[in-house]
Parts: sequence; structure tokens; C-alpha cells
Amino acid sequence: MGSNSSLSYNFPGSVCSWVRVKCDDTKENVIALKASGLGLSGLIPDTTIGKLAQLQSLDLSNNKITALPSDFWSLVSLKSLNLSYNQISGSLPNNIGNFGLLEVMDLSGNNFSGEIPTTISSLVSLKVLKLGGNGFEWSIPEGILNCQSLVSLDFSSNRLNGSLPDGFGAAFPKLKTLSLARNEIHGRVMDVAEMKSLTSLNISRNLFKGSVVGVFQGQLEVIDLSKNEFQGHISQVQFKWSHLIYLDLSENQLSGEIFMNLSQAQNLRHLNLACNRFASQKFPRIEMLLGLEYLNLSKTSLICHIPSLANQNLKSLDVSHNNLSGEIPISLLEKLHFMERYNFSYNNLTLCDSGLSAEILETAFYGSLNNCPIAANPALFKRRPHTHKGFKLALALTLSVVCLLGGLLLLAFSCRKKSMTWIVKQPSYKEENISGPFSFQTDSTTWVADVKQAASVPVVIFEKPLLNLTFADLLTTTSNFDRGTLLAEGKFGPVYRGFLPGGNHVAVKVLVHGSRLTNQEAARELESLGRIKHPNLVPLTGYCLAGDQRISIYDYMENGNLQNLLYDLPLGVQATEDWSTDTWEEEGNNGVHNVGSKGLLQTWGFRYKIAL
Repeated sequence: MGSNSSLSYNFPGSVCSWVRVKCDDTKENVIALKASGLGLSGLIPDTTIGKLAQLQSLDLSNNKITALPSDFWSLVSLKSLNLSYNQISGSLPNNIGNFGLLEVMDLSGNNFSGEIPTTISSLVSLKVLKLGGNGFEWSIPEGILNCQSLVSLDFSSNRLNGSLPDGFGAAFPKLKTLSLARNEIHGRVMDVAEMKSLTSLNISRNLFKGSVVGVFQGQLEVIDLSKNEFQGHISQVQFKWSHLIYLDLSENQLSGEIFMNLSQAQNLRHLNLACNRFASQKFPRIEMLLGLEYLNLSKTSLICHIPSLANQNLKSLDVSHNNLSGEIPISLLEKLHFMERYNFSYNNLTLCDSGLSAEILETAFYGSLNNCPIAANPALFKRRPHTHKGFKLALALTLSVVCLLGGLLLLAFSCRKKSMTWIVKQPSYKEENISGPFSFQTDSTTWVADVKQAASVPVVIFEKPLLNLTFADLLTTTSNFDRGTLLAEGKFGPVYRGFLPGGNHVAVKVLVHGSRLTNQEAARELESLGRIKHPNLVPLTGYCLAGDQRISIYDYMENGNLQNLLYDLPLGVQATEDWSTDTWEEEGNNGVHNVGSKGLLQTWGFRYKIAL
């Protein structure tokens, strides 16, 4: 060790003048030495500290000391010993019994191993005993029952096993804090319930069993029984709610319904009831716990809605792995930005908030069935990288169709110069006689009736985000998707005609294969298609996700579809020889043709648009 640990009586005056040393009134005897956090390392030499026969207080904590000198145990005047957070290893010798005047002993955070010596029974003046964070083994010695002046006892984070000594609960009438956490101790909560003076109890991560019904009658402020094997109906557990600050009963086998009188715990800051066997129940009434900072109710069989949670100080919230449903209250979503941790995963919650990043959605909301129509907030998914295979496929098909169309037009121009006559088939489509190889259920009564609260299902209009439309508006536009408004039935579903509020003339397509996609996938696909702009494409105006139906909305294009214009005879023309107005004319006419039942003049730039 460094020179600071080498104390000699050859220069008593200089020693007593040290800042970290306190001597008696005679200035001849060192009675207190505080050398905490000085970086002392290695073995303490003999005839150094061991020579301080009158030493009453020694603090060598937070160093790197590895071993104690052989004469260390001769310091029989010690009242306070703090060797915590060093690297001292080996067993604790029976010589510890020499410290009969010791009131405080803190050996926590070292590498002690073996049994706790039975001679600890000689430390009858002990008030504070901390042996946590070592490697002590076997059971707690019965000799500890002699230390009846104990106020604080910490045996946590060791390898202790076996049962508590008989009479453990009644042996310490003054005990206020007890921690046996992270061991393998067997027992029942009754073994500690008799400690009427306890304010803090931590026996977590052990093998305690049995019921916890009606055993806590003291002034407990901290209770941690987590990760044991406790059973019983939780609502029958009695606490002095007004005193509780910290309560953790997680990872046990408790049953029943969560406390109905939680609102009485006005001082509660930490509540963890996760991972028990509770019955299905609504969210507990905790709105009045204004000081609550930590709440974990994961895997507690919660159902129904999440309340608004007016708890202003809430920093951590976990309600994952339940059966919660409905929309997350806006007041709660607004608080998420100020929380340190939150988890809503594996529920049936609805989320319609745009302020959360994709990363948060993939972690804190992972596995939840998002029943919110994503149409309510398509921006929610714009942040995601568009790597979905469906989008790539749609884009590839779009480009292929455009290229094919361009090829057809080039072929048509080349045919014009050769004065070729087109071979034309009869009209493949008439509004009054729908036919074809595809059969769809266009009677909307079968699926429209399944869409509840149509006025609450939003419609997204890309270029007009402030236009508040709902599925109810689409029902009005299409007369409840009546066949009277049906334009066509194609491979991808029926198309209806109508006018949206504001006079927008639209074509509404019900995608027959859309239900194969989740709401999120459908929203991403439609968002992607809505961003594709090309003079030969009918623009996708918007969309709606109504129940299992995916509905796309296009600008209405007159004069039928592309197939009709390319292959069908104009109305009133009986043969291809009479089709003079729809053969290719010279460029001087600018490609203007008379088509349609109304004889409207339209250009090919208008006529060859297609809808994806």
C-alpha cells in the first residue's frame, strides 16, 4: 500500500494533523481514520493499522485493498468499520467476534466467501450489519439472533440458502431495514412479518413460498417480494397504504384482482405487479396517485381501455403483454416524450399519433394489433424505409406497363404510315351488361354492414390533408356502393363513380385482394402509389381502410377505360371500315379525335392514362 497507510507513533503530532485522521484529546491516540476513495491497493501491511489500539472508527471504503493484516482483528475498540467496495477475498475469520463494541460493520461489495462465522453472535452491540454483494454461502447462522440491537441488516446478493433461523422475525425489535434479496433462501413471509418496526423489506429473488394474506401491519414504506413463489389472492393483502412509497410484488403466483384501494396510496412512487396470475380485470384506478413515477403492470391480464393517467411524474410505464384495447388517450401520448421508458407491446391498442418515430413503434409497440385505420395518419409510416417487397413489385409492374404502353403507341404510329386497318373486336364492356371471367360480390350489403361507426373511419386525401372525409362520405358518394354507381368490375375489384363533398368527381375502387395486407402494409403500399406521378397514370387521389376493405380513390376519367379506347369500336360505328375518325390522322390534326357517346374532343394524351 501507499505511504498513507503506514502510520507510526514515532511522529504522533504529524499523524494527528492529517486531514483524514482524528485523535483523542491527548493528541496521542488515533481514534478515527477515514481513507475512503484514495486508490489504496494491495495488502495492508502488518504493524500499521493494527497498531492503532484505540481506533474506534475506520473507513477504507472504495479502494482496491485485497487483504487485511493478521493484527487487524486486535482492534477491539472499533465501533464503526467500513471496508465496503474493495477487493478483499477469502473467508471471514472467527476473530470477528473480537469486535464486541462494534456498532456498524459494512463489508459489502467485496469477494468474501464461505460461511458467515457463528462468532457473529458476539457482536451484541451491532446496529448496522451489511454483508451484501459478496459470496457468502450456506445458511444464515443462528448466532445472528443475538444481535438484537440491529436497526439495519443487509445480506443481499450472496449465495445464502436454507431457511431463516427459528425466531428470526421476533429477534430484532428495533429492525427498520431488512434486505435478503438475490439469494436462495427458503421460508414464508410470516418469518419476517413479526418485525413491527420495519420500514423497508426486500426479500426479492429468493425461494419464499406461501400466502401473503394479511401479514403487513407495520409502518412499511418499501416492500419488495418480487421473484419468489408467493401465492394467494392479492386483494386480501393488507398494507398501511398511506405509508407505502415502493411496492414490488412482480413475478410471483398471486391471483385475484388488483387492489381496489390503490387510490389510498398517496405517497406511492414505485408500483410493480407484473407477471402474476391475476384474473382478467380492467385497468386499476391509479389516477389519484399523482406522485407515481414507476408503473409496471405487464402480464397482469388487463383488459379494456387505458385511462388517461393524470400522473404528472410518471417516468416509466410498462403495460405490455395484456389484452388492452381501444385508443391510447391523447393525454398519455403527450407524456411519452417526457418519460424515460414505456412499453405498450403485445396488446390490441389503437394508435393514431404522428409524433412517434418508426423505431419507437417497432419497440415500445411491438406485437400490438394496431386496429387504428392507418388512413387517419399516413404520415406515421412515411418515416419507415420503403423496402417492402410489395412496393418494389408495384413499381416494377408500373414501369413495365408504361414501357409496354409506349411500345404500343410506337407500333400504332408505324402502322399509320402503312395504312393498316386495325382488327377490332366487339365492345368488351357495357355498363348495363357486366361480364367477364372474374366474379366479385358487388352487393355492398355483405361488407359495408361490417364497418361500424362509418363516420369515425377516416379517408386520406393526399393533396388535401385538411379535407376531413370519412367512410360515411364514401357511402354517400357511391350510394352505399350500389350497383347503380358501378363503373366496372375488373381483375382487382369493382369501381364506383361518385362526387366527393366539394364536387370532386372520383372513381372509387374496392380492392378485392387488399384484405391480405395488414393496415400498415396497405397504408404503405397506397402511400407509395400515391407518390408516383406520370402523365400516363391516373393519379391516386386518396384511400380508405374500412374494416377488412382497402379502398383506393382516383380522379374520374371519362370515356371508359384504356382497353375500350384501344380495341372497341366507337358507339354508332358498325365496322372498322367506317372508323375514319378513330384511325390515326396526320400530325396536323394534333391527334384530336371524336370519341365517346357525347362526341367529346379528347387527345391521346388524355385517353391513354391508366390507373394502377
